[in-house]
Amino acid sequence: MKYELFYLVAGSREAELDAIKAGASEIVAAEGGVFEEKVVTEKRKLAYEVKHETHGFYVANRFEIEDPEKIQAITRKLNLFTGILRFVISRASELPALKTKEERIGAAQAKPERKPKEIKEKVTTATPAVEVKKDSATPAEKKKAVEDIDKKLEEILNI
Repeated sequence: MKYELFYLVAGSREAELDAIKAGASEIVAAEGGVFEEKVVTEKRKLAYEVKHETHGFYVANRFEIEDPEKIQAITRKLNLFTGILRFVISRASELPALKTKEERIGAAQAKPERKPKEIKEKVTTATPAVEVKKDSATPAEKKKAVEDIDKKLEEILNI
């Protein structure tokens, strides 16, 4: 089954980044995981501080493992690995294709721009359900009409 390992390395540990990647790969490989060639690494500003770090390297790579029960062992070992601040392992079948930042930007630029739909005026020729008399009604007729409406509302709303 294919999985994706996505983890965060502290920005202050940029010099050790290759060693940390190798360490994470060794943990997965020790449990029988086989990595794909493509590895995506991006340096980004974090949304909030994680262990006093404001910047970090996001690393994503996919691997295949035959026994899904080995994921628990990989998770335990990655929790103890000090080079990784945060990580998540998820099924790759549920995720989009793994792309670098440049590939994502290129794909977005290649899409044609969407034109807004034209707004067409709708002419309705519906007749009103209730005919309204113009100012020819007496105050008594108006009061009776209001009372009739109130009775109908009470019946409908069961008040």
